Amino acid sequence: MPTIAVSSLALGFDCTAQEAIEFTVEHGFRGLELGSPTLWPEAMSAEDVRLVQTLAATNGIDLSIHHIHRGVAPATHDPERRARHFAELEATLHLAHDLGARPIVVHPGPVDVPGVAPEETTEFVRLEAVANLTNFLSDAMPIAERTGTVLCLENLVHTPGNVIRSYRELVRVVEAVDSPLLRITLDTGHAHQSDGLAEAFEAFAPYLRHIHAHGSDGIADHFEIGQGNIDWTSLRDELAAYPFTMALETQNTNDGPSGLLRSRDVLRQLLGASVG
Repeated sequence: MPTIAVSSLALGFDCTAQEAIEFTVEHGFRGLELGSPTLWPEAMSAEDVRLVQTLAATNGIDLSIHHIHRGVAPATHDPERRARHFAELEATLHLAHDLGARPIVVHPGPVDVPGVAPEETTEFVRLEAVANLTNFLSDAMPIAERTGTVLCLENLVHTPGNVIRSYRELVRVVEAVDSPLLRITLDTGHAHQSDGLAEAFEAFAPYLRHIHAHGSDGIADHFEIGQGNIDWTSLRDELAAYPFTMALETQNTNDGPSGLLRSRDVLRQLLGASVG
């Protein structure tokens, strides 16, 4: 049975770590993901770190971090940009160690060649970018080992300009790195807009370590659970058997965090009241 977590992304792009952990405690969630687009090592003071550590430990809250993704291209062909992104990831892994956060979500990102729009790059260049991504993640594995963390590569929508264009390709990157410290985050909205949710569960099953849960209508996502046209009932067995954290990334609501709480309640009804 999964642990249902809050993503700070669902509380707004400007949500602070203090606001996120206090909301999590107040509403009885058992997990918190410090979500993107914040580079959390730069956004958290030493006092923030101590507060999150303390409240998470005393309330039995599992922590995760979504590594910043806005403007980040880990598969870039630009060595200087790659080095900058790697330093950002390294700082995030050290913060995760300090907090006791384990899954660190990473976006594969776009193809990035200086002077060329991502969607205009050739297939040969995209495959080079897949290799760049694989090397980037392989280089991060010793840091993950030292910090006791796990990186989780997230499925994005399979649109032109993105590095990864199929579930199998995402799995192949994980298999090429060949480390227990690299696993997969399944994003429900992205999967619904790509090759299907049931297909994603099947493809990612051996490596699935984290889930981002939100609704989708097949065109847009980050809806409440139950909004859009994902058939959550058809996924009951997969979700009930999933033993790790499922972070709610709902955003498209008109009444603030109420949609987040309704989403939690829908999942509890689907999976049983005892779900965390």
